[in-house]
Amino acid sequence: MSDQNTESTRLPGPPPVDIKFAGDDDIAPQETATKDKVPLLEKIMYGLGSGSFQLSTDGVKALANDVFNVTLLVPPSWIGLVQTLYRFFDALTDPLMGKISDNFRSRFGRRKPFIFVGSFLTALAFILIWQVPTHWGHKSIMLYYMLTLFFFDICSTIQTVPYHTLGLEMTADYHERTVVSGYKMIFSFAFLMMLPWVFRLAQEDYFESTIVGVRTLSFVIAFMVIVGGVLPAIFVKERYYHIAKDQTKVGFWKGLGMTFANRPFQMLTAVLLLGGIGGGLVGMFGKYIIYYYIFGGDTKEGAGLAAIAANLFSVTSIISVPLMTLVSKRLGKVRTLKAMVVIGIFSSLMTLVFYNRSFPYMLLISSIIGAPQAAGYWTITASMKADICDDDELKHGMRREGMFGAIGNWVIKTALALTAFLAGLMLELTGFDAALLGNQDPAALWKMRILYALVPAAFSTAALIVLHYYPLNERRMAEIRRELEARRSNVV
Repeated sequence: MSDQNTESTRLPGPPPVDIKFAGDDDIAPQETATKDKVPLLEKIMYGLGSGSFQLSTDGVKALANDVFNVTLLVPPSWIGLVQTLYRFFDALTDPLMGKISDNFRSRFGRRKPFIFVGSFLTALAFILIWQVPTHWGHKSIMLYYMLTLFFFDICSTIQTVPYHTLGLEMTADYHERTVVSGYKMIFSFAFLMMLPWVFRLAQEDYFESTIVGVRTLSFVIAFMVIVGGVLPAIFVKERYYHIAKDQTKVGFWKGLGMTFANRPFQMLTAVLLLGGIGGGLVGMFGKYIIYYYIFGGDTKEGAGLAAIAANLFSVTSIISVPLMTLVSKRLGKVRTLKAMVVIGIFSSLMTLVFYNRSFPYMLLISSIIGAPQAAGYWTITASMKADICDDDELKHGMRREGMFGAIGNWVIKTALALTAFLAGLMLELTGFDAALLGNQDPAALWKMRILYALVPAAFSTAALIVLHYYPLNERRMAEIRRELEARRSNVV
């Protein structure tokens, strides 16, 4: 899409600064000033917003194969193809929404009006996806799925891009950003505890069919999406709005170039990209291994244990978030993130042991081991994105959280668009066939287990190498903040 508001006004600010620090090894932790601490109510309200979008976006992903492959017997490669097209479309809408949000001005701020309206639209779109007529053929079902998924993406983007951006603007303090991110992750994991039970409950006898159960439960999820979505729009303050409201509006393509030129952004995006691809290629295999390897095709029993494991994962993650926040303050964000990646590699490899048909409940050990890694990984990377926005303001004299959040998602989602198709194709190439139910080829199940363990570990190892060169540590961020506050007013 061409940009209609490009302005060539020269932006204020000193020449780009490119100072390299490898980690936080020599940094003494600094205490957060009272003025930089976000009130508890705002942290809670912001966290509830995370639960809202997690229910909808993760719900769409989590239920797709359960509904369309396991229940309606659509080939997984077809589902993967639709999800690939969806992710490409999603990758286009995110940067556009980021630009709109950065340049928007209103009495309610740049972000909150979109979050409020978007939560209602997202809830409606979520319900529509599962209304597909089951008597249709597979091609018609997939066409319906694709069209409703695209509509869902538009609605979800209106809510989620400004929501993530709002979190980057809640405080100027290096460590308080991690605390805010921690609240977001706590509520994310809390809300996600509900999702694994949807497919399990949908198979209960009091529903006419599994698809009727999914449709009924989708209304409950939609209500929670709305409640969780409107709260941050009402209660969270946009602390950088007074700085950003009078800044020059930057055109889409110029903003795109400025964003991609930021070196810390390139490196953090690479880390997230590697982790996303590794998990995206084989992540769906986990359920299939539980259903067809551990439980021999009994999807009801398999879904029950999968739900218990997912809930244990969420509870352990919630407990781990405050611990990860403290560790990050002690060791620094980069060193803590490195430790999380190492734990993730170990957890991935150990699925060969813990996904065990002789001892099904060993699966719970895998959940406990992997939970702290996920809690720390997503809490810290979200906090690091806010640091990158400060680094960019120092170079260009502007607050552009929307573009950084959106472009980062755009890069990752474009790559994951390819993995969505490849994931379905890889599942079929293992020899898996849903129509065989519990009579799957043992060789196919073994291939799934090997790929599920090795692929994420390999990509995470590459991410660990990139992290070694990440430049923004606590000392550098303190220097950047002093320079910014000497140039313009403080954050209020």
